[in-house]
Amino acid sequence: MDFGVYRRAILDTAGNLFAHEFYLEPLSTSELPKEILENKMAVITIRTLAEYGLKRVGEGKRVFVSLPIDTLIVKAYELLNPKLTGFKLLPAVVGVGKTVYTRAMDSIGRLRLEEAVISVHHDLLRQHPDIIQYADIIEFTAVRADPRDVNQVENIGKKVLVSGVDSKELYDRFVDLADYIEGDFVSPAEELEQIKLAPFLKSTLLRLLVLMNTAQTPNEFAKVIETDVGLSAKLLRFINSAYFALRKKIRSIEQATVYFGLKNIKNFILVLAINDYASVENPTLWRKALIRAKVMEEFAKHVLPENTSEAYLVGLFSLIDRILDVSIPDFLMEVNVDDLIVSAFTDKRSGLARLLNMAVLIEENERSIKHAKNPSEVGILKSIAKSLNTSPEEVMDIAKRSYVMADTVIHL
Repeated sequence: MDFGVYRRAILDTAGNLFAHEFYLEPLSTSELPKEILENKMAVITIRTLAEYGLKRVGEGKRVFVSLPIDTLIVKAYELLNPKLTGFKLLPAVVGVGKTVYTRAMDSIGRLRLEEAVISVHHDLLRQHPDIIQYADIIEFTAVRADPRDVNQVENIGKKVLVSGVDSKELYDRFVDLADYIEGDFVSPAEELEQIKLAPFLKSTLLRLLVLMNTAQTPNEFAKVIETDVGLSAKLLRFINSAYFALRKKIRSIEQATVYFGLKNIKNFILVLAINDYASVENPTLWRKALIRAKVMEEFAKHVLPENTSEAYLVGLFSLIDRILDVSIPDFLMEVNVDDLIVSAFTDKRSGLARLLNMAVLIEENERSIKHAKNPSEVGILKSIAKSLNTSPEEVMDIAKRSYVMADTVIHL
């Protein structure tokens, strides 16, 4: 996925340059997951700006970046010099609980102390009126703004930024009410360069994979997951989905990790961590890998019950060479995966390698298995059942449940 790197001038109403906004935009029309476009894109934008250079972008002026408020708990903003930066705060992408909100407010307060300029969007202000104490600027989107609201903000001594001023009509409506104006009518965007999103997502994935090898308790996982708002939301959506059919809704990451247990939570975190990268770049391959993972886990219960977790990971990583453009054994050794898992790709006679071959058959024959009324219509089911010492009906049931699981994850 390619992105354009842009800056746009923010002008005062006399037409003088006040600051620049720095942002990324996809160069194709592909629809990305909401967290990719907002939470993760906000973090990637900050990283890109840090690499590009605040002074180079700002050329003597402050540089603004837009952030959903829940992104502040990740602390990527620490890469930027606050004295040269402005933060345009937007409503949360996935909702803000008390803990996340408190941590976000602490971050805002710290940024203010370090001389960052804080702009708060009026939509966020309506959700959390107390944030106004930290705001230097209140932002309004021109096409949705009510001039009466703009007047009210100006009367309490806050500066006003009206963005999205893309026509003379909108300019005339707000020029006498605003302190700052931003939009195509007054300041067309300037493209600085083009970048690929994939390397950013891949590097995040690699860091998470390495980190997964250090945690020893479910609570440690909870602390890691809570630092990634998008990952937290996906985990809670996954555990509360129809796939698990829980009687009582799980509302916290800590509860979720305890429910899964140490062994299973590693598998699910790997799934959700890879999901952002693979669902953008290789959605079809990623779905196949998810099917293989679940099939192998269920098959292992029959012949390798002590290695169900390892079997799951073998299936999950079985297409990682095509998803990430890496050598599977080299990649797995790089992220310190158990040797037993690596052996599934280096020793074709190993038990896990044989299970992988069966899982590939289940994945490749999805269409015929889905449409079959009974196992006798699909020849491979009988031979796999014999190898597992179970019934063809059980193999068909495992296959169909695995297809459902893969669809559940990929649509999180």
